[in-house]
Amino acid sequence: PGEIKDKLNALDRLMLLRAMRPDRLINSLASFVGDTMGKDYISQKPFNMVSTYEETSKRTPVFFVLFAGVDPTPWVESLGKEKGISAENKRFINISMGQGQEAPAEAIVKRFAKEGGWVMLQNCHLMSSWVPRLERLLEVVSGDAHEDFRCFISAEPPPMASMRNMPESLMQSCIKVANEAPSDVQSNLIRAWDNFSPETLEACSKPNEMKA
Repeated sequence: PGEIKDKLNALDRLMLLRAMRPDRLINSLASFVGDTMGKDYISQKPFNMVSTYEETSKRTPVFFVLFAGVDPTPWVESLGKEKGISAENKRFINISMGQGQEAPAEAIVKRFAKEGGWVMLQNCHLMSSWVPRLERLLEVVSGDAHEDFRCFISAEPPPMASMRNMPESLMQSCIKVANEAPSDVQSNLIRAWDNFSPETLEACSKPNEMKA
């Protein structure tokens, strides 16, 4: 009211809002961070599996952090088909970890490290006692592994920040991907729009209507 808006800076207005209208604080905080630090800190860019793969190597596994509503398997399968690696040609194997899957997983890692291929080990948080063995195995085989060898690991985050379900050394050696589901309509639309290639958009028979 009055001239108070001109007398208070952005941080002062946040503190006043916290005291008088805490229900509006979250949106105001998002606007404050976007104005002071940049929109990249409040809007999630669409995930790009291709650029992530370019950072990997036979010695660098990829670790996907699992969130509700997010499944990294289609990303890996789709990219693998582009690279000529798929379940059809037996160069891609997806293993959902659980009791009794330790030996098959180790055998596949050793085989693909020698012959070349992609292995995806899902839900490794269910096998936290076995993961140190996997870490040691990856260290051993990656030294002289085939150039096409890639290991993808997925696991849920621990229920509490103070808990650990993955070895810290393994996390440090991996490329970590944490791609949460869109939290709002705008982010959801941006992610959906990103699924279309420029060629697909240019091929639209009604470009004016599409861009309106």
